[in-house]
Amino acid sequence: MDGTRILIVGGGMVGAALAVDLGRRGIPVRVLEARPPVMPHPEEPPRLRVSALNRRSLAYLEEIGAFAGLQADRLAPFDEVMTWDVSGGGRLRFHADELGLDRLGLFLENDHLQATLLETARQLTSVQLDAPAPAVDIETTDAGPAIHVEGEGRLDPALVVAADGAASPLRDAAGIGVQEGDYDQHAIVASVDPEPAAERQTWQRFTPEGPQALLPLAGGAASLVWYVRPARARELLALTEGDFIRAMEDAMPVELGRIARLHGRGGFPIRRLHARRYWAGNTVLVGDSAHVIHPLAGQGVNLGLRDARALAEEIAEAIRQGLPPGHPPRLAAYERARRPDNHLMQSTMTAFHVGFTAPLGPLSVVRGWGMGLADRGGWVKRRVLRYALDGQ
Repeated sequence: MDGTRILIVGGGMVGAALAVDLGRRGIPVRVLEARPPVMPHPEEPPRLRVSALNRRSLAYLEEIGAFAGLQADRLAPFDEVMTWDVSGGGRLRFHADELGLDRLGLFLENDHLQATLLETARQLTSVQLDAPAPAVDIETTDAGPAIHVEGEGRLDPALVVAADGAASPLRDAAGIGVQEGDYDQHAIVASVDPEPAAERQTWQRFTPEGPQALLPLAGGAASLVWYVRPARARELLALTEGDFIRAMEDAMPVELGRIARLHGRGGFPIRRLHARRYWAGNTVLVGDSAHVIHPLAGQGVNLGLRDARALAEEIAEAIRQGLPPGHPPRLAAYERARRPDNHLMQSTMTAFHVGFTAPLGPLSVVRGWGMGLADRGGWVKRRVLRYALDGQ
């Protein structure tokens, strides 16, 4: 037993943000993170995993005091998004000028954001950060998860936050089921130096095989993403570096130019997941343990940060009322606040996947017509952009 009241298992981007939010409110919290990342060195080439942060997420990072810790020279603002369908001809363009903004958001490496949030948490006296954490054993009991930490024995927190990812052992131990599915796609990701250098535009092209995208990174670098069938993914990753570069150049649109240098490549399966409930007993889910969406629009971390903020507010309200941090009505309020938003985004991304990977034919004409109409439809276009930027 120990005196921990709130235990966050998993100090990824979402778990770390929640810890910082609670810590800044003066609420004691302990974080267990087994594999904290090393902050990227200024001269280091870009790492593979990147995220797009929208305006709402950036405002949240400012609010909790984490944005100032980010390295400005590893941030890549973008102000334009171009989307088109290779078979239907329609194009849809979003630009910050349409909303009177200086940018739509920014791209950065996941390790950069996670390391910054963990360092911010480390500076707060209300946060006990174990990173790297000692070995943790999770036992399933009738009362929910029992957490044993090497060298300490069993912990007995009032509230356990499962921020331990899509395969969440805590979620399973709490008896929370999931709805999940496989898109039969893998994302091939490559960090490259394109020629010409990437600027402030991100583009996405839909093909019958799967979407392709360029995400601009700092210093003119870019992250290329290509969604393909699992067998094709294995073929691509087995190629020599030179053959891989040629395959990417041949497949990508002329907007890419050429690949001057390949820094790294990898692949991962694409799936969707949504927990049947967000809490049970004294265990509550945030981020990927609660929901995983298609990464097509880069909204995963933005949804997770909204989870963190909503849960922090409910915990703070419970404590303000003199109640335990895991007071059931407050956890229920958290789920009511977050489930509809997460479900809407997941359903939208699934619809995009189905609509844009359908075989060629009449549907491709409809897709092209629809994208062209949306591009000319001012109110609809602004409404979509506002939701992507602010979640409202």
